[in-house]
Amino acid sequence: WKSKPPFRLCLNKKASDEIIWHCKHYTGRGVMKFYETGADLAKDMGVPLQTLVDTTQQHYEAAKKTEKDPDGGPFPAYPSGKSWDEPSGKTGSGKKFYHNVIDGKQFASEPFYVAIITPVIHYCMGGLETSVEGECVKADGKPLPGLYVAGEAAGGVHGNNRLGGNSLLDCVVFGRVAGRACAKYMMGADAKFRSYPIDPKDRTTSTIKF
Repeated sequence: WKSKPPFRLCLNKKASDEIIWHCKHYTGRGVMKFYETGADLAKDMGVPLQTLVDTTQQHYEAAKKTEKDPDGGPFPAYPSGKSWDEPSGKTGSGKKFYHNVIDGKQFASEPFYVAIITPVIHYCMGGLETSVEGECVKADGKPLPGLYVAGEAAGGVHGNNRLGGNSLLDCVVFGRVAGRACAKYMMGADAKFRSYPIDPKDRTTSTIKF
């Protein structure tokens, strides 16, 4: 984060060959760009070739040291142990696992598929507190009648971290739970429609116009 954008995902030949269909697909859509050589990449980036050669070599040497001595590095690693990788190690989350590494002398002639990395909001952990039926819970711990929450708008579903799936669990599972409870609230257990009920004492705290 201390460097200047844009930030790039660079896949060397070994890495891109493993997902070549995707690389060609995204290149065709303009999301990735193919470079015949690392020298071409350096020129397009406006970075001295030797800088990228040296950086690649440092990464390669860290990988080789990790092979010989996985926990002998001077930097804290993620998720645990020690790391030999200085750039990531200085952040407190040092790199531990390496795949498809190349040494520095290969960089200039190595072909690359490259994508610009764009920061986005991937997932929001926070949200409104809910009951087991998806009801929004007030500060006093009691449900607010008629207000239901699901998806990323609801907090506390996963605890400190979430399961994978881009919020599908929240949206689908708890969306159905909240939807059923809401339908029951609106229409009654016998499924007959009734007008929106609200406890009179909640009128003083609610901003909803009646």
